[in-house]
Amino acid sequence: MKPYITIILILLSITGYSQSMKLALTGEEWKDVSEYTVKGRQGILINQKLSFGEYKTLLIDRSWTKGSTVFSGMSYGIPTDAQFQKIIGSNRVKKNQTLYFSLQDSSGLQGRAYCVSKINSRDFIIGDNPNSPLNISSSWLEIGDKNSNTFYALIYDAQATTRWELLLDNVAVQEKPKSYAGYLIKSADEYYQIKPAQKVVTKKGKVSTIPFGSIGFEIFTKEGEPVAAVSMIDNGVVFLKPLTPEQRILLATTCAALLLQEQI
Repeated sequence: MKPYITIILILLSITGYSQSMKLALTGEEWKDVSEYTVKGRQGILINQKLSFGEYKTLLIDRSWTKGSTVFSGMSYGIPTDAQFQKIIGSNRVKKNQTLYFSLQDSSGLQGRAYCVSKINSRDFIIGDNPNSPLNISSSWLEIGDKNSNTFYALIYDAQATTRWELLLDNVAVQEKPKSYAGYLIKSADEYYQIKPAQKVVTKKGKVSTIPFGSIGFEIFTKEGEPVAAVSMIDNGVVFLKPLTPEQRILLATTCAALLLQEQI
């Protein structure tokens, strides 16, 4: 997705938008949000450490698959099991398309994410678990489209007792930012919507909507209540609402996955 962001920022500077712009979160529903500048996203990626606020990565691994391909039936057990190699739903995944990382807050709560980029959704294999959120929700997720730039991630807590699945069409994010939504799903009744962000604010305090593309994401509950956001401009910024520690580590891990997918 990184070329999209670079092109958009160049075009915005040409059309009169300031390069010092930042993601704007407008409305009363965002008034109590906390803002965290991201560190470690750019520069040398060897032994990379990403951090923002009280959150920091313990490990980032960009080649966690054991071979050149991975097949997924949705696996059971914990991430350290040998069977956990069967976690991602594609039979055409290469090592350079994968990323694993763990994120921890100041109290020790952790989130773990297994990510794959540039999946051709036409080849997407949901797996053999009928209770997978993607199986349950595939009709409204529009799985089966021919897009070849889908981002997919499995996000776990430290004990692997809960699993969330993230699905994002990077082409639709830039081509249909006003209408597209990706999803972070635990079940058909428990999920978040991930929507492209288009509003920016300049140093002079002017809020505008960019005419095309997206420069970040806003995350909403299924009822439409905003809970988090992430800016993809420069090093990045993460925004989190005052939720429970468990909700915040999940959303912080999701924001970190969105930030790191450009480097897969």
